[in-house]
Amino acid sequence: MNGKIPLEVQKLPRVAFIILLSALFMSILIIVIGFMIPGQMLVQVLYKRVEKNPYCLLVVGTDAVIEKTVRTDAIMIVIIDHQLGKILITNVPRDLLIGKNKINSLYEKFGMKGLQETLKQLLSIEFDGYAIIDYSVFKYLGDKLGPIEIQVKEPMKYVDTVQNLHIDFQPGVYQMKGHELLGYIRYRREAMGDLARIERQKEVLIKLAEKARNLDVFQIASIFSSLRKSVSMNVDIGELIYLFLRLKKNMSIGFASFPYLINKDGDVVIDAQKLSDYKNVIASLNMPQTKSTPKILLLNCSPDKSRGFLIRSQDLWNQKVDLLPSQIVWEEVGVSSDRNIVIILDKGKQEQVKSIIEKVYPNYGFVFKLSSESDVFEQYLFIIKKMAENRIYPTFPYDAIVLVTK
Repeated sequence: MNGKIPLEVQKLPRVAFIILLSALFMSILIIVIGFMIPGQMLVQVLYKRVEKNPYCLLVVGTDAVIEKTVRTDAIMIVIIDHQLGKILITNVPRDLLIGKNKINSLYEKFGMKGLQETLKQLLSIEFDGYAIIDYSVFKYLGDKLGPIEIQVKEPMKYVDTVQNLHIDFQPGVYQMKGHELLGYIRYRREAMGDLARIERQKEVLIKLAEKARNLDVFQIASIFSSLRKSVSMNVDIGELIYLFLRLKKNMSIGFASFPYLINKDGDVVIDAQKLSDYKNVIASLNMPQTKSTPKILLLNCSPDKSRGFLIRSQDLWNQKVDLLPSQIVWEEVGVSSDRNIVIILDKGKQEQVKSIIEKVYPNYGFVFKLSSESDVFEQYLFIIKKMAENRIYPTFPYDAIVLVTK
């Protein structure tokens, strides 16, 4: 990876961006618009210039209060460069091991102050404010903006009567709204646990943003007004207005992946080799305008047709290129190959796909083929047909299909 931590950067429409921030537990606009005061009056009364740049928020998503304990269900760092219009978001895995304890226990034991101090020491970062968000925000936005289409790739089943959480999805395509959507993003019983959930949350946030494109200002104001009761923060309202006015015209939003690895005991720990580069990224907000990540279907053509292939592939891709294929078909679907093959469906993404594959599988010797060749296109159609016959539904469109034999 040449010592760099890749960032996923997306240019979003203004309304979509606003909804994305609210869904990401960033409450800058929730309070601003929630007051329902005419814009000019609000600015004159409450406007307060923010001298600090970049401006850093620690955002914590909380679960239900159980036996007098508030569970931390998500930890997020939001860094705002209001001079350049950049926003960088990074998720801290809640299962990250710090010493002998997971990081989410720090909030339970020492509150926001203890969590801030730990992250400050770990990442050399100063926090200018914090926000504590109830997880019901996702349910509310799902009901208001949904349904959104979700592809469930493996069975998801979990019941927690204390939190009134009932999750029961079989593989397939769903049109999800509030309650189902909340269950989908909170599920963490698969092999990758919280790490896989972070990827699902990112998927849902982007799709909610897309659904917000046609909302008018009154609908947006109504949403923010309803969400205020689910947010607690220590940021000055005047500063929020200033940040909003600075960012609303031109902004870029990026995601930086936290430097972690899974040790031999299955614990999520800091990846010391990547930590220095990560610190540099969050210190400089190095957010290059990159091409969108190719959508890749990874097809298991190895003898091992177990979920072990899925787990190994997810870990390998995360470690090598810090992203996952759009879809991994690990099951036996009746597609075989005696060679490692990449079928390029979008010629414009060919070099980008090739670079990714060579980083993930440096010694596999892949053969790259273009789908424009008649026999290759027939192979592509055959793969899609076999997936459908096995009730594995493609998440179109793909830019490439990767067949792995080991």
